[in-house]
Amino acid sequence: MRLGINGWRIHGHRTGVGRYLLNTVNCWTPEVTRGTFDSIRFYSHLALDRSEIPLPGHIEHKRLGPAMRMLLWENLRLGPAADDDVLFCPSFSRPRLTRAKTVVTVYEATLALYPQFFPRNHFFARPEIYVPIYRWSAQNATLVLTTTQAAKNDVMKAYGVPEERIRMAPLAPAPEFVPIRERAALTAIREKYFGADVPYFLFVGKLTPRRNVPMLMEAFARIKNKHRLPHKLLVAGINTTGIDLAEHAKSLGITEHFLHAGYVPNEDLLLLYNASDCFVLPYSYEALSLTTMEAQAVGVPVITTDVPGLRETTGGHALLLPTAAVEPLAEAMLQIAEDRELHRRLCEAGPEFMKQFTWERTARATLDVLWEAAQL
Repeated sequence: MRLGINGWRIHGHRTGVGRYLLNTVNCWTPEVTRGTFDSIRFYSHLALDRSEIPLPGHIEHKRLGPAMRMLLWENLRLGPAADDDVLFCPSFSRPRLTRAKTVVTVYEATLALYPQFFPRNHFFARPEIYVPIYRWSAQNATLVLTTTQAAKNDVMKAYGVPEERIRMAPLAPAPEFVPIRERAALTAIREKYFGADVPYFLFVGKLTPRRNVPMLMEAFARIKNKHRLPHKLLVAGINTTGIDLAEHAKSLGITEHFLHAGYVPNEDLLLLYNASDCFVLPYSYEALSLTTMEAQAVGVPVITTDVPGLRETTGGHALLLPTAAVEPLAEAMLQIAEDRELHRRLCEAGPEFMKQFTWERTARATLDVLWEAAQL
């Protein structure tokens, strides 16, 4: 039996799917995969430097050029070329034509259920384009893999996939996301980004509309201007909305207290989580959140929204907002900043809850699903 993997997302800035894919495949050591597939082939559109992308040695890499956008490459190059028994598609879609049985990972169905949370002028969030592709892929996969019960419910509702064809493999924070208590290292990362050793609220993620970064800035401005907190606000993530964050900060009077860092390398990200006073993610809706898991794993309090996926992801060990709005968000940020007993409890509860989630567990569960598909 041969397993093929759509590895397009492994290249470039590895956020989201790229991190999921690399963390999963890295755990497929010869000992783990023994007794399942005879060969595993990792396909991508670019050459692969194993010193940068350290796949296990027994996993073969095959480049299928030329470089092109994923959906085009998946259908024009991967589908016709892959001669495997099972094809693992870790990013919502599968090729229209392929000889292989397919397992498609569908992390959520928010674009189908709540299209209002996505920008109409952004091509890669156009529901009229992507929802039919994702629905067809889910309906025509041998098995669908997802990560939370909330996501499973959404996939059944949005895409009409019967429950008996959906499997779950919970995600995990990468193993490097651990508590760091060396004061010098934490001081150094604060000084690197802010020029001073100051407390700060942290947001990590793409600046999509449903993550409500402008709302976060407004809530921060409200408590900063009224209560004179020493805190800063750091937003780390690619600005996919086109919002002029600098101008918005200026209009709120927080220019000197706000920093947008864009993409942050992993070595800095680990320290930025650890050095923050609180992680804030005011989603309108989400079925899962890897960044809240990373924050909890390092022992940082989390503020997020009380929707099923985020309640499930955090185990309820977070300050959960009744709704994503400026007033409750400002109140929660002020509460975390001033109530140090609450701060301490959440710092302790997060890492304890995260102990059950490991990429070894995710990888084994994923491999089990792929092997099950091979037998169908």
